[in-house]
Amino acid sequence: MINEIPGMKNQRIKQFALCYTLYIMVHCCRSTWSYASGLIIEQNKLEGFTPQFLGYVNFTFLLSMGVSYFLLGQLGDKINPKLFVIIGTYPLSALFIILALIFEFTTAPKELYLVLLLLAGMFSSTAWPGLLSIMNAWMPKEQKGIILGVFASCINVGNIAGFANSGITIEICDLSILTPIYISGGLLFFMTILFHIFIKPRPPIISEHIISDTSQEPQVSKEVVGVKKLKIWKAWLLPGVAIYALAFGCIKAISMIVGLWLPAYLDYLHVTYVALINIMLDLGAGFGGVIVCYLGVKYQKRATIIVPLLWLGTILMVAINFLKDYDNPYGGYMALNFGVGLFIGGCYNNVAAAIAVELSNNKALKKYKHATSTVTSLIMGYGTLFGALNQIIVPYVKDYLFLYCGILAVVGGLLLIVVIITEWKLDDEPEKLNKEIEMH
Repeated sequence: MINEIPGMKNQRIKQFALCYTLYIMVHCCRSTWSYASGLIIEQNKLEGFTPQFLGYVNFTFLLSMGVSYFLLGQLGDKINPKLFVIIGTYPLSALFIILALIFEFTTAPKELYLVLLLLAGMFSSTAWPGLLSIMNAWMPKEQKGIILGVFASCINVGNIAGFANSGITIEICDLSILTPIYISGGLLFFMTILFHIFIKPRPPIISEHIISDTSQEPQVSKEVVGVKKLKIWKAWLLPGVAIYALAFGCIKAISMIVGLWLPAYLDYLHVTYVALINIMLDLGAGFGGVIVCYLGVKYQKRATIIVPLLWLGTILMVAINFLKDYDNPYGGYMALNFGVGLFIGGCYNNVAAAIAVELSNNKALKKYKHATSTVTSLIMGYGTLFGALNQIIVPYVKDYLFLYCGILAVVGGLLLIVVIITEWKLDDEPEKLNKEIEMH
């Protein structure tokens, strides 16, 4: 058994840490840009950089990322996943530094930022599918669901790191709004170097236990000769993939709206402690992701758990929408955003990591050697494209931002009702079989 190989546990911890930290840096760059873009609008740093234009910038970034997920996702299952990750993260780190340099030392037209964010979206699309492919190969079946729930918190830790970076450098140290962009871009480049040197995309020895665990492992027996590669259009036909992708579109849209627009929304309402409020949102999501994954593994009722949480999050978002009518509502924003992160963000992390890998390990995929990157890219790609379309809508509903997000959460929950029915039907089948046996 691979668990009995000396040093395997330490190797798993090392690979987990490298993957986890790298994606922290990716999201640190994104949240830093989110924070800085709100200040660019508030301080009128760039002519024509309005909330509407920011919507087009965010739309371009997400559209590029979503299309790239679809176009590049299958590539992640055909080449070394380490290479797949770094062909995105190296240029992404450089792009953020170039973006800050152009803003600081030139008077480039605002349209140039559309081009830069388009490229950033494309390069961002390789990291998550590639990292999940590596995690799926290394982590043991019996602990994989919980481990992936913890792993997904790197999204939130990265956002917290970005907002902390921005809050300390801009609000406390009174430095340029570009300083945190330089820092986050530099850290991503440094972490990519470490990842490039030390990551091992697959365990060195594969045992019979791992081969029976999942079709995602680098099997070396004769059985894998001539195995097929999963086409992304075929992934839509896998059990549960299409419905989860549609529901994830709503959850992803909420995540991208809140993640990209909350700083600008709070600045628009003249609310202070913006960085701290954003941190509370991601703290909740980090804890929520682990809790939702644990409950999903324990009770094997993922959709049954997710839907009520989405609707609880909806109630909190409706409440946030009315905070603007009160004086000094900082405590309310912090508490309610923590709750939204716990419920909505927890569901997001669960679908983005644990459920995506679970679906890619479906028994129907035994004839395919690798499918994690393809299935993950399909779910993330559709969700990102739907999130991109919502970036155009947000500037026109900014006074009711959280109310709009609540509507999306309700729709996402309604879509998953089909999965809930399936989950309970599967539970009924063994009982019916037992009754039939007793009758005979």
